[in-house]
Amino acid sequence: MEPEIRPGRIVCMRQVLQVAMLLIAPGAMGQDLVAQVEYPKLGLGFVYNEVDIAPETARDLAQKHAVLTLQNVKTLSEDVARNLVIPFPDIFLTLPSVETLSPEAARALSKRGGYIDLSGLQTLSPETAAAIVAEPGHCIYLSGVTEISPEVARMLVKGRRGGLRIGLKELPPAIAVILATWNADLTFSKLETLSVESAEAFAAHRRRLSLGAATISQDVAAVLLKHQGTIGLELVSRLEPGVGDILARHKFDVQLILEEIDSPALARKIFSEPNASASVYRLRTMSPEVAAVYAERRPGYLGNLNTLSPQAAKALASGNHDLSLPALARLTPDLATALTARKKSVYLRGLKSLDGPEALAVAEALASTTAPVYLQRLERISAPALAALRKKATITIPADENLTIVK
Repeated sequence: MEPEIRPGRIVCMRQVLQVAMLLIAPGAMGQDLVAQVEYPKLGLGFVYNEVDIAPETARDLAQKHAVLTLQNVKTLSEDVARNLVIPFPDIFLTLPSVETLSPEAARALSKRGGYIDLSGLQTLSPETAAAIVAEPGHCIYLSGVTEISPEVARMLVKGRRGGLRIGLKELPPAIAVILATWNADLTFSKLETLSVESAEAFAAHRRRLSLGAATISQDVAAVLLKHQGTIGLELVSRLEPGVGDILARHKFDVQLILEEIDSPALARKIFSEPNASASVYRLRTMSPEVAAVYAERRPGYLGNLNTLSPQAAKALASGNHDLSLPALARLTPDLATALTARKKSVYLRGLKSLDGPEALAVAEALASTTAPVYLQRLERISAPALAALRKKATITIPADENLTIVK
């Protein structure tokens, strides 16, 4: 049950939220990943499902719930907006179905200092833009707004909010030049590409710049090195060739959650930065060179790594720490040897079956090396492979009654 907001709890809850903003839920891939980055909240909090809401109800809910979602409210009056403002710091308000917002309601709502999600809005007038950012506070989510006029951009940059997350799919240079002057974090979560001219504009920007899933060329990456702040490409699966080596030279943090890193220099950089644990979680494979950097830095949990060459496995196993690979579901004899020829433990919870043509050879390889091996999720195994595993006392497998043993 979600606790009520109380002033004494606000610092702790805000710190938890800031951590959550950088993390991706386990297993989040594809469109699920987009949703997680688009809505990085501590759940939806208390969800109010009615279409209509009275001012008194709004005030009561806002005072009780740290994270509040008005799921189906499509119209927000000035009176309701005013009652959503509480007399102490708030955390997160989500209004996913609000499709229109008057300047008066926006101005009243802007007095909430926490994060405000207005992703249901698809258009933004200059008057509403000016009103919603009029007061100091955290990020405003306008992810449904896919294009804005220069006049709207000029109104936004006069605002006092600390950040803007907007759904622009294209970023013309004329808009980029204006937004780059804003002393606020900028997130373009739906951006598809970025021109050299627009990238050049952000040389003037001094706060965090997130480009979502935008495909950037080497030329754009080189220009972005002029940016004086963190650069994020959190929705990109793989960078274009050569881009990683360029981003590795950025003087500030680079936030990436890639499926594959093709640059050891980039790996060395991002594995040493505050976002290191998130930067490795989505990895599905790695080269021997990147694996060697991982072994040296140990940046975080490899929750999705499912493909490794024996050479990369050997490099990964060279680290002086336990190794957990929950997504690795298949072993060859060479891979088994490379992973477990070490002193520290190896956890292979993704291995559920060991009964194919190479099962005995894999089992013998695991039994021949020094590392303690944990196969807690094993379900099916051949009798010869089981006998081979039992030759090594530090291999942990389920009890026989929990295994399907085949000849």
